Amino acid sequence: MDRTPPPPASSPPLGPPALQARTVRTRARLLAAARAALVELGLGSTPTALVAARAGVSHGALFKHFPTKPALLVAVTEAILADLVVCFGAELAAEARRAHTVDPVRAACAALWRVFRRPEMRVVLEIYVAARTDAEIARRLTPILDRHQATILERARALFPDAAAANPELDDAVLAVVYAMQGAAVGLFCPDPDREVAHLAFLERLARRELARRPPRPAAAPAPAPPLPRPPVPRARPTRAPRARRPRSP
Repeated sequence: MDRTPPPPASSPPLGPPALQARTVRTRARLLAAARAALVELGLGSTPTALVAARAGVSHGALFKHFPTKPALLVAVTEAILADLVVCFGAELAAEARRAHTVDPVRAACAALWRVFRRPEMRVVLEIYVAARTDAEIARRLTPILDRHQATILERARALFPDAAAANPELDDAVLAVVYAMQGAAVGLFCPDPDREVAHLAFLERLARRELARRPPRPAAAPAPAPPLPRPPVPRARPTRAPRARRPRSP
């Protein structure tokens, strides 16, 4: 007869829903630990063993959730990019509350600049650079960046509906401004308020110019050339019959 006592009611056996919830929590701890370590120490000083220790799991448990370090780095990048989109929306709402009249170009540029100055953005840039020589990072990162770019363009079309309707080059203009701002923001390693104001003012002018661009109107078709005058046709002079000479009188 089996005399094993039943488990107490306060500790039910771990079924599939509970196991799934624990898996989600462990993965979230690993992502948070990796993100914090990357912000604090940088990519080169963040081994997976350190991430596991900070998350409170074994090194082997980390690889059950992320089979390789590139898989972990790309998951961190995806989480940061998703958070940056949310932060942009929050910054945009804050701009609207601060201003009496909302200038959408100025508000969007100011919000995007603050997002790009966040320390997590440097982590993303480090992983971008690592993808240049790591084929696995590049392969895993490509679809995530494609989705992120599509999100950026969707938000831009919603913010600037007139430009979206009239400017067939809006997508190229938005991406050019975003990449220019991203590079300028990351390039300022130390806080420099004067340079930040100058950079932001220039990028705002660039955004206004590109968003206001309209396709050139097609040139009007040239008027048909007048027909060339025809040369006059020479008229034949009528020939006269020679007059008969009268004979001289003797």
